[in-house]
Amino acid sequence: MSIDQDGPGFVLGVQDAKVKDLERKKRLHEYRVAARREKRLRKADEKRQRKLNATILRRMTRNPDKYNKNAERNRLRDIQLERRKIRDAAVKQAQRLAAVHDPSGCLFNVGPVVQQQDGSVVSAESIRRRLQREADKAATNTVPPEQLDMHDGIRSGEKAQVAGSQSLQKPKKLSNAQQRKQAVLHTYPTPPKPTLPEGFSIPNGEEDWIALWDMPDDQIERRLLRAKKRKAAERKALRAKQQSGKADRREARDEKRKIYRDIKLVWKSIKEEQVRERTRLKAAEEEESKMIAVEINDAERRVALDLCGTLGFTIANTPGTGDIKPRALGMRGKEVSFDVIKAPDYPGDAKQKSNKRIDLGGAAGEAQENLPPTQDHTNITADHEFIKLDIGPGQDYEALNYNHKLRRKLRRALENAQVQKEMLVRQRAIEYLHMNGLKPPAELKTDGKPVNVRGIRILENGAIETAKQERVRARLDLAEFNQASRVLRKQAKQCAIEAGLRKHAELTGRLPLKTSSTGAEESALPPHIVAGVAEATALAAAADNKHNATKGSFPSPVG
Repeated sequence: MSIDQDGPGFVLGVQDAKVKDLERKKRLHEYRVAARREKRLRKADEKRQRKLNATILRRMTRNPDKYNKNAERNRLRDIQLERRKIRDAAVKQAQRLAAVHDPSGCLFNVGPVVQQQDGSVVSAESIRRRLQREADKAATNTVPPEQLDMHDGIRSGEKAQVAGSQSLQKPKKLSNAQQRKQAVLHTYPTPPKPTLPEGFSIPNGEEDWIALWDMPDDQIERRLLRAKKRKAAERKALRAKQQSGKADRREARDEKRKIYRDIKLVWKSIKEEQVRERTRLKAAEEEESKMIAVEINDAERRVALDLCGTLGFTIANTPGTGDIKPRALGMRGKEVSFDVIKAPDYPGDAKQKSNKRIDLGGAAGEAQENLPPTQDHTNITADHEFIKLDIGPGQDYEALNYNHKLRRKLRRALENAQVQKEMLVRQRAIEYLHMNGLKPPAELKTDGKPVNVRGIRILENGAIETAKQERVRARLDLAEFNQASRVLRKQAKQCAIEAGLRKHAELTGRLPLKTSSTGAEESALPPHIVAGVAEATALAAAADNKHNATKGSFPSPVG
């Protein structure tokens, strides 16, 4: 049967075989992963059990040495490494003697030696091997011209270079520590035993390594044990020395921290004072800017009303102004009769400075003297009543407090109503100018309420500071502040370190103790710290003076 006749069935059979093969591979992979996990857990359990057995054995036998399953192997390795060190030291010792007495090395059986410029002595064979390695490395890095022909898209020289680099590469699966360990444990050929002829002696202060060449294993093991005990004794002596001056060092450290903390507290007080002064100046600036903005707005409103009056539009003759009534905000349940209140002077009524205080007149006294209406006559309001109280059932009567808050609410209501009337007059004047084909002047398009722009600075030349100039100034101020802070921190740390060293010297007896006449401890800071604080205060004063000198002012209002 051909493939063309049964094509679909054959394709489906191939797909089923692929699916089954993938499933089989997946099962095998899962099995291998599970086997590796099981092996890892089993080895971890065995290691945990070995550690537990070692702990129990040490407690039972009072043996401080931990259990190690490779103790014998490690013992033999230590002996082998120690013997190698002894023989290497003996060869180097003989080479140094040969460099002085016999450069050929025949007397000492070490071969020819060469003394280098720095005074070290090496053998001629080691110099030859080093030169050979450098030549081999240079040969592998350079490709001859005759090997530059192409074969299969790759130059033959490149093939040789890749093959040489692969042969020189270290095993990838071994770590650096493992590679160093293997290099140490690698077996090298034993060099010939050096000799010390008669008439020659070892220099004073050096150990006779040549005599230790044939030391047996038991003596090498005892030598290692003595070295181990000597290192343990050195560590113990070092710990005792460190513990002996621990209390003195702790007191010196506390003194250093105390001095640094005191300096930081002084800085904190100076900074808090600067913040308070800056806050006060900023509040005064904002208050002054508000007052200036109000004066500017009053002047603009006065000019706009005069211009409208020139065109024949006033509050009295403009229709619609009578319908605008004041509306007090934040007085729910209270109806205010503004007809009884004497309105304050406004910019359009007089040229002089306006009086913004609300004159309640006799309205407040009359409202307090009259009793509130009963529940049956809650909505009845007499003609002489100033404020009608909407007292619901169950509410108690509470006398109104005619303080500055109530007066401010009433003044704001009257001012808002007056501004609405003036804006209506301006609108009628602007419509009249448009009807006659005239362009309205800019005085009629000013804002009806004060516009307080905060954060504006006026430069020394009278120009207003732009946003970019402000950002640049802020960055420069921050950089200057950071530089001064780094200098002060460096000085404070130096002062604290000196104080700690001085305290430690006093405790250890190197310097006499400083005691006051009354026997009490001196609490004042050292003179150098006082000088640092004075410098910090001077920097803060200079920064404040600079801040006040660059501070601008708003232009005064015109007429």
